[in-house]
Formats: sequence, C-alpha cells, structure tokens
Amino acid sequence: MIKYHPVRLNELIEHYMETRLSHRSPVSVAAATRAILTVMPDCSVESPQLSNMIARSAVKHGHAVSFDLMSI
Repeated sequence: MIKYHPVRLNELIEHYMETRLSHRSPVSVAAATRAILTVMPDCSVESPQLSNMIARSAVKHGHAVSFDLMSI
C-alpha cells in the first residue's frame, strides 16, 4: 500500500494547475479531484481539505474556481 505523502499531493495539484493553459474557464474542483484521485487513489486527505487545496492552488495560478464537487 502506498502511503499518503503531502509533498506528492501538492506536486500533483500544482502540476494540474500548470497544465490548465486557459484562464477563461474556471477550474472545476470536481474535475481536479477526479484527476488527482486517479493518480493517487489512496489519498487520505478528506474531500473538503482537498477541495481547499485545489482552490488555493487555482487562485495562486490566476484561475477562477468552480466549486462543483457535488457533481462527482
């Protein structure tokens, strides 16, 4: 079993934001969560905390945020 590593999770979130070239559409928290959990299915971070991490990173990278987590 792979253990949760906060540095790795932060790197995944940052990489996701860096691949979002368009600043015209908001970053979907649901889509980002799905992408991150695909790569790190054993992530032990609770959904609200993960959403906050994604939103902070999106804002830091100049993106708007769509809090659409209910659609997962």
